[in-house]
Amino acid sequence: MSCVIGLTHKNEVYLASDGIGTTEDGQRRPGILNKIIRNGLYLIGFAGSIRGGQLTNPYYFKPPRNILDFPNFLIDLFQKSGCLEKTSEGASIHSCNFIIGYKKKLYEILADFQLNEISEYSAIGSGAPFAYGSLYETSSTNLKPEERLIRALKAAESFDRATGEPFEVHKL
Repeated sequence: MSCVIGLTHKNEVYLASDGIGTTEDGQRRPGILNKIIRNGLYLIGFAGSIRGGQLTNPYYFKPPRNILDFPNFLIDLFQKSGCLEKTSEGASIHSCNFIIGYKKKLYEILADFQLNEISEYSAIGSGAPFAYGSLYETSSTNLKPEERLIRALKAAESFDRATGEPFEVHKL
């Protein structure tokens, strides 16, 4: 998997990610992985299925004007692209999670397409628990947002074999 982090700070939104890909059995894959995509008014980070995340590229996807419509747009996109699964209960799921910056706010969309507004920070991917710990510990410091994010990614890299450099940080 990986680690993608979203952070709000003084009416600004930051997203950061690691840069490696892994197979389901944990093998690292070579390649240039951009897990954060700018698409219109949105800054979109993804963890999980690389293909699912790539579909949010402006080439494939025109996002809605309202964040509340984003999950339904993703469902349509994933259905058309063959990246959507149905559970035995009939629910639609996909194999990646998203952190989204939009209009100075932070959101996440999880595998069942629930949309959540996030007040301060969130992390997705297999490195998320370690990133959360770092973000919590640095929340009362004077570190710049970029420094907090890099520290959180380094913590994830230290304890999660599916998280690793190169790291990237984007600001909305």
